[in-house]
Amino acid sequence: MKHAAPLILFLFLFQTPSCAETYEHWAANCRSYKDVAAWLNDNFRYDPDRLGQTSGKASRKQLSPKGKEEIFRYRTGCSLDASLFARETLNRINPDYRAELIYLSWERSAVHYLCGFYVGERLFIMDYWNPQENLIGTHGPFEDLNDYLQRFYLKRNRVSAKLIRCAFGMAPVFPSKPR
Repeated sequence: MKHAAPLILFLFLFQTPSCAETYEHWAANCRSYKDVAAWLNDNFRYDPDRLGQTSGKASRKQLSPKGKEEIFRYRTGCSLDASLFARETLNRINPDYRAELIYLSWERSAVHYLCGFYVGERLFIMDYWNPQENLIGTHGPFEDLNDYLQRFYLKRNRVSAKLIRCAFGMAPVFPSKPR
């Protein structure tokens, strides 16, 4: 009988994922990009061990992104996983957001993905999965990607604008160099 209280407490605190809220239920209750941003900020954790995030060589390989339900359930992943999650959820909430993937890449570094979306004609950027804490958040409004790069990203990173590439879409996959 004296072991019943800890057991009940354990079961209450560590519910199985099947008892938890589903992605579909959660997404149906989202009303704006702020709901997605709040969930990412409170729940999503960057996983540096995911392929393509830890070294320049790995970044050249094709990533196999997690599905939105898996991301919602386990709450971890790389920047591509989270950006795809944000894009799909934002476009589901409001197609006028026109959410798209954005990639940042620079020589000998992993590709980093963001989610860009529009409120009216102004660009906002979601980056809740960055290992650099000074870049985490929803940022904007910006006129375009170049405005984001110049006014925000480069001011927080000591990288030359000439070495960085920032564009909408998936990063190109480069063939591996012959040995």
